[in-house]
Amino acid sequence: MNIQAAASENQDAIFSSAEQAVHVAYQITAQQALQDAPLRKLLIRALESASNMSAEQHAWLQQLRGKPSGRVNFSGLSPLEVRAQCALIVHAVKTKLPCTEMWALQARFGHTDVEDENGVRRFAFSAERIDAIKGLSDWLAPSFPNLKPFAIDCMIGKLYANHSGVEISFRELARNFGGNHMAYARGYGKLRERLHELEMVALDRLEPYLREQGVVGDFNYF
Repeated sequence: MNIQAAASENQDAIFSSAEQAVHVAYQITAQQALQDAPLRKLLIRALESASNMSAEQHAWLQQLRGKPSGRVNFSGLSPLEVRAQCALIVHAVKTKLPCTEMWALQARFGHTDVEDENGVRRFAFSAERIDAIKGLSDWLAPSFPNLKPFAIDCMIGKLYANHSGVEISFRELARNFGGNHMAYARGYGKLRERLHELEMVALDRLEPYLREQGVVGDFNYF
């Protein structure tokens, strides 16, 4: 059964927006293929962290929290079909968007790696997120001529850090690259606004395609 047929047989898509779809898809595809129980836990975490949950998604979350069954209730899809849906979404980010928009979504939703070194857990951006941050930094550099290129890298990393272990403060930026920490704070605000706008453009461009593929639909919000 292909993905569109599965979505059709199960009435509606599970996602109500491109943002939700991309958010969950990157979390799922960052992990190795999982069986029912581990995938169930990962889906619960992904749904709990998603914004604007619909009534259908809330019902799905409640079922995921219930007793385990032979299938994950991802609109009736099996774990392998869930992963196929998510892979389709991630592939769309890579193939349906201009580079700058692709980088924005990869930097926002990409995976943070966890490394164990001598018994100590270390958090770091995945290679894909690092490449995306570097691409965005090069794109933004002409708009911030008074900031060193690597400082812009770090500011974008600060914006997209989803764990305190990969953050950097404005005072640390000033110590490393010179200048006043408030200059970095002001630049950060402008940078954040530019990248947020870019993310919204990317999601708006992506959503019609995801609707065509049956992974995004309209819901009544919970």
